[in-house]
Amino acid sequence: MFVVNSNIKYALFGLFFVFLSIALLVSCLSINNNAEAVFKYDKYLSKPPDIRVLLLKDVKETEIEINYPYSISGMDNNTVLDRGANLPKSTVSLKSGKFQIKTISSHSTSKASTYYVKANGKIIITSHDSNGFVKLNKSKYRGKIILLPHNKDRFSALEEIDIEEYLPGVIESEIPTKWQDDAILAQVVAARSYAIYQRKIKNNAIYHIDKLDLAYNGSYTFQPKTKEIVDKSRGTVMVYNWELFPGYFHSTCGGHTEDINLVFKLKSITPLSGVDCGYCNKSKYYNWKKKFGKGEIEKKLNRAKTKVKKIHDLVTEEIGPGGHCSIIRIKHSRGTKRINANEFRLILGPNKLRSTAFKIKNNGSSLIFEGKGWGHGVGLCQYGTQDMANSGFKWSDILKHYYPGMDLVKIY
Repeated sequence: MFVVNSNIKYALFGLFFVFLSIALLVSCLSINNNAEAVFKYDKYLSKPPDIRVLLLKDVKETEIEINYPYSISGMDNNTVLDRGANLPKSTVSLKSGKFQIKTISSHSTSKASTYYVKANGKIIITSHDSNGFVKLNKSKYRGKIILLPHNKDRFSALEEIDIEEYLPGVIESEIPTKWQDDAILAQVVAARSYAIYQRKIKNNAIYHIDKLDLAYNGSYTFQPKTKEIVDKSRGTVMVYNWELFPGYFHSTCGGHTEDINLVFKLKSITPLSGVDCGYCNKSKYYNWKKKFGKGEIEKKLNRAKTKVKKIHDLVTEEIGPGGHCSIIRIKHSRGTKRINANEFRLILGPNKLRSTAFKIKNNGSSLIFEGKGWGHGVGLCQYGTQDMANSGFKWSDILKHYYPGMDLVKIY
């Protein structure tokens, strides 16, 4: 009879528990939908990342007000340059490279009417109360406010904030809170995916996202319901082939969403290649018509450094599956000029020319645009999500419809 040495026996037991531990670890990773595999190099897995949002760009002055204890720090965030119980309504400006705070209110007792913050470079403004905020112009922000000088008299303002505190402000700025919860949840996951994607690819940039990229009117005032819905999907993002991708969205697609390559000239992937929507025809932006005088278009183009003279006609080129065009060919008295359709739309005004999915009728001295949808047309159609939710679809099914081939993972 073969007898196992006691030392060998204990060694075998030890190996057994090692292999068992490895098996359990693999099992846990599998249950977590491979979140570790997707973000194995991401140091923010344990908590939500902070995101830097551009609030004001290249301005000379802004209003500021803080009704709670606050501090103003220098570049290293450790050197306190100023502090107080509150900051009455004031203006912030940059004078010869130094930030100047000038009190507007006549009731200030703790500060002189005008004083300079002695800082070289950026300053960081923080409210130190759990209910506190920093008010810039008419919007209130929970996060740290960073003021960055550009030259001797112009600066930009950013907010640095936990992304889960940022999202309620985005959602209430993007869609009505009276919409179905599943429509709002789908929007939350799309917005979180977009924001974290921008956070990753712009990790070392001054800011990660512009408040014009995702509508955002502040992080302080929002309904409890909105925060509850955001919390339901906390940390959940979309991936394709276990890679994070930006959850683009827009108001109304007009019947079919668009391929990202045609709109933004980015690599086309299945979730952003465009799908038949079929759910947004109740939107008032489903069809629209807009008339522009040729002279008006000429002025706007020339003001934007696209030089044209006496426009004869406009022609759309490179039409995608969603009906959006990629190029506008301008026929004018000095020849022909081609311009990116999105750029053209922004020049004419995105609230006037609601999308790039249009046909153009030449009406002599004017041009009539007959279009459909509002926005760039890529990804999730907001009005479509509401109709899908009204029809009984759950938020995850809505996302699968607009982003085919995607998977959902919880990354923190």
